Amino acid sequence: MVEIIAEGLKKSIHEIFLISTKPIDDLELRTYNSGLKSYYNLGRLPKFIRPLWHFINIFNIQSYFKIKKILKKEKPDLVMTHNLMGVGFLTSLAIRKLKIKHIHTLHDIQLIHPSGLMFVDQENKINNIFAKFYQAINKKLFSKIDIVISPSEWLMNLHKKGGFFEKAKKEIIINPIASKKTSEVFRDLGGLMRNKQFTFLYVGQLEKHKGIEVLIQAFTDLNREDFILKIVGESNPKLQVTSYNTNNIQFLGKKSSVEVKKIMQQADCLVVPSLCYENYPTVILEAGQAGLPAIGSNIGGILELLPPEFLFKAGDAVSLKNKMQWAIEHKDELRKILENSKSKLKENSVEKYIEKILSL
Repeated sequence: MVEIIAEGLKKSIHEIFLISTKPIDDLELRTYNSGLKSYYNLGRLPKFIRPLWHFINIFNIQSYFKIKKILKKEKPDLVMTHNLMGVGFLTSLAIRKLKIKHIHTLHDIQLIHPSGLMFVDQENKINNIFAKFYQAINKKLFSKIDIVISPSEWLMNLHKKGGFFEKAKKEIIINPIASKKTSEVFRDLGGLMRNKQFTFLYVGQLEKHKGIEVLIQAFTDLNREDFILKIVGESNPKLQVTSYNTNNIQFLGKKSSVEVKKIMQQADCLVVPSLCYENYPTVILEAGQAGLPAIGSNIGGILELLPPEFLFKAGDAVSLKNKMQWAIEHKDELRKILENSKSKLKENSVEKYIEKILSL
């Protein structure tokens, strides 16, 4: 999202600079390193050490003074922050001290729980004593933000319910997608279902919380030779997903964004089987951009992206299997959602997104 917004601001002839733990080199922006570089190795740290890491992340004094110094030098009119995990949560305090307009965009629940994730049947994790203490600190640090943006009503409401951002202006603005010419975005609708074998597609991390195991189980239970499941994502040795002995499941490995778009244009239906509460899955927007309909879990922001008939019960392989069977039997409904995608995609172009942001 930061890359798309930065490119859009550059095209709009706005001056922009980036502060990150891992700057995007090909953006050709003035970039500054800041925060905890160990963030990228957090998953490798022993679990008993991770609470200490999160304590440092919240009260990262070194990052606070570094960012404050950068902001004094650059004198920006507006600071837009996104995920601050690894950069340091005192960043909001540095912006406040310098009296700079501050817009913060929510992408997950990292201010509510340090994992940033909430899973099906584990919703109470955000209500334990540790989580409440963690939330109390973050509510204080982020209490003076001017504007808070969330792509989904679900995520905004979850923070409001927890008492976050009581004085901030709150806006629901859909995440932008990279601009494309209409001819490059939408494939010929008449070509939908032209494959001899109906092709389902999964794009994402091969992680348990993404529901990949549930998807493979559901697909295997279909036991149909006229279905193909293509899986795009970097292999994960922790998951035994490659052990399924079927010629109809194709593991394509990690692909570039350009390659993913081409694969999407050749598929018939995207499956988003997430077991964690997603904010506003970009993969569904990208699929719409490629003219690809999607079915997804009935949790989080996915509920706001897909109509009820395109949803299945999260974590339920039988429900998913039935919905996959439904997809191939309801070609007209799939075509309808492609038509609806055209109007929706116009609403969240990067140009319109920036226009909304700068008018707040």
